[in-house]
This record gives sequence, structure tokens and C-alpha cells, in this order.
Amino acid sequence: MKQINGKILLACSYGPDSMALFDMLLKQVGSNGFEVAHVNYHLREESDDEEKGLVEYCKNKGVKCHVYNVKKDLGTSNLEEKCREIRYRFFADIYKNGFKYLYVAHNQDDLIETYIMQKQRGNIVDFYGISAKSRNFGMSIVRPLLKYKKKDLLKYCIENHVPFAIDKTNLENKFLRNQIRHDIVEKLTNKERRDYLKTIKNENKELKAVKNKIKKHNLQKVDVLISLDDYEFAIAINMLVHKIQKDIFISKKYALEIKKALSSDKPNLVFDINPHLHLYKEYENVIIRKENSGEIYYEYKLDKPGILDNKYFYLNFKGDSSNRNVYLGSYPITIRVARAYDMVKIKDYYKPVRRLFIDWKMPKKLRERWPIIIDKNGEAIYIPRYRKDFVVDKDLNFYVK
Repeated sequence: MKQINGKILLACSYGPDSMALFDMLLKQVGSNGFEVAHVNYHLREESDDEEKGLVEYCKNKGVKCHVYNVKKDLGTSNLEEKCREIRYRFFADIYKNGFKYLYVAHNQDDLIETYIMQKQRGNIVDFYGISAKSRNFGMSIVRPLLKYKKKDLLKYCIENHVPFAIDKTNLENKFLRNQIRHDIVEKLTNKERRDYLKTIKNENKELKAVKNKIKKHNLQKVDVLISLDDYEFAIAINMLVHKIQKDIFISKKYALEIKKALSSDKPNLVFDINPHLHLYKEYENVIIRKENSGEIYYEYKLDKPGILDNKYFYLNFKGDSSNRNVYLGSYPITIRVARAYDMVKIKDYYKPVRRLFIDWKMPKKLRERWPIIIDKNGEAIYIPRYRKDFVVDKDLNFYVK
């Protein structure tokens, strides 16, 4: 391994791969140069013995060991994704305490398995196979064993008297990855391995070229996005999503559904990436937002002239507020979320709020939280105008945040 500068957190399962890396780090940086993080999911009978074995070994070698015990029932659906989310969030919590790298013991077999899975599933990917270096959950992740075969790491542990445990579920063909491992990867000749690695390298080179081409465009403009060919569009959408959350991938099929919808005349559209991540078409713009699910609603009451300051709007009606059509005879007033069915009086006629939103080309996301002022008689008397280039002025007595 290359020279290391900075403290390391080692993700360690007590399997032969991570234990081989444990021993390599011990010899290279010493017991004070790294710490160990282990997650016990309690999914197998042997997991407690493995945790105990790792903790004792760390103690004997003078290496600090962090253990997280998962107590909730993880169920059976999307189990691999759930476990990955749990362990990386655990690693990220420890990582904040002065670590520079998270070391993960993925090997050459893992790299080829991942590539084959990506191809079989037809995934749009950020990288083919497994990258030697990446960044996720706020951590610099390093995988120094990608040149090593799994069997070589097992041999290393045996020859160097390093303890380890074999996860019996890895011997089963229950999961797709295990099927690929046993039926394909373990049977590869050295030449076939080299061919796979060469193909992966070339495809990553081509993928990088496509990304560099796409990066030259403003991907948040609808007309720019839909001008890309289907493959470029799918990559572009994933690039936009990864600016918000790196571990989510949109399939090419769903990406093309989005492209078709974006090409329509509808000015406002929303696409669910997952329950908390959404892609919006807002007139000529495409925006990715991460948020909690659920409809937004708020309602504030003001019995007399005063100040309201919250996360939705700022209001100061202590002075003259006639510019907002609010007078002493209007109180008590209510400020709540505007609804499409609301009608607002403009000069001598009433106009639907929905029509105002359309005229103003207001983004759909803002419509869900835009305020309206209701007087004591329950009549909508004022709605602030939306301006795309709005700038807050200190003299304003009412504005939306």
C-alpha cells in the first residue's frame, strides 16, 4: 500500500478480507494509526462470536474498536441496502472525530462481481465496478485491496496467523452477487480476469468522456436536457441527483420516462426519485430537492398590528400596512398557505389564486407554501406577488422567505 498521511478508520467485518487489511495496516501505520468499526446486525447465529473475536483481537493489538449493535428487526426486503445504510451512517458518525480516510476491504473479486451485476441489470452507473477512491456520507473512502484476489487474501491470513471468520451466507446462492461469485468469478482464469479488468478500465474511460461532455451544458435547463441523446440524458439526470445524494441511481427506463414528460407542454411536473427526493420541472428549469414527505400547511393568527417572523415569511404590520391591503378594521387577520380554490380581489374583480400562480410562472414547489392574508370576515385580501429575481429589502413589511 502507498504511504498514508492521516488517521484511518477501518471498516471490519472479521472476514478474511478486512482482517488481512487490518494486519497490513498494523504493520504499516501501527496500532495508533488506525481504529476499527464493526457492525453486528444479529442476522446470523455466529455474529456475536465474531464480534467477540474481533474485540479481543483489537484489545490484544492495542487498536481501538467501535462496535454498533443493530437492535431493530430489519425484515427481509432490500436487506443489503438497509445494512449498507446502517453501517455507513455508523462509520460517518465515528469518522467526524478526526479521521481522514475510511478504509474498506473490497477486493478484485468484488470489483468484477459488481461490474457483472451492473451489466446484467442495465444500470446507469457513476463508475463501472468499484472505484479505488470515492467520497460518500462526508467521508473519503479508500479501497486499497482491489488488485488482490479473494483467495490471495484468505491465504495471507492463514500464512500470517491472522484470525478470521467465514460468513456462511456467502457460500449460498441466495443473492445474485453470490450466484455471480460462485458461477462466474471464482471460475475465471487469470487471462479472463485481465480481460474483465481491461474492459472495465476502457468503459470507465468512455463514461468519463461522456460526463465531461455533459458537464459543459447547463443541466438545469429543460431544453438543454431534452436535446441530449437518451444515454446522455440518463447520465445527466443521475449527475443532477448525485449532487444531492450520491448513492441513488435512476434507471435508464425511468430516466426516459422523465425525458418524455419534460418534453411535454406541461409547465410544472414532479417526479419521485424516492420518498424524500424529488425532481421538479418548473417552467424552463429542472430542480432536484431533498425534503421530508408530507403536505406543508401552516396558519398564523394576528389579533392586532404586530410582527410575525417564521421560516415561511416575515411580517411587520406595526406601522402602516395599507400597501398589503390591511387596515385596523381588517383584524384579526390570518396568514395561511394559499390554496388553488382561493379567490383574491384585484381592483374590481376576483381572480383565482391558481391563475395568479400561472401568470407569475411560480415554481410548483413554492405554490405549496405561498402565504395569503385573510381578514376577520374570512375574505382573502392580499397575496404577495412572486418575482423570480426578488431581493429582500430591509424596508419591506411583508415578504416570503
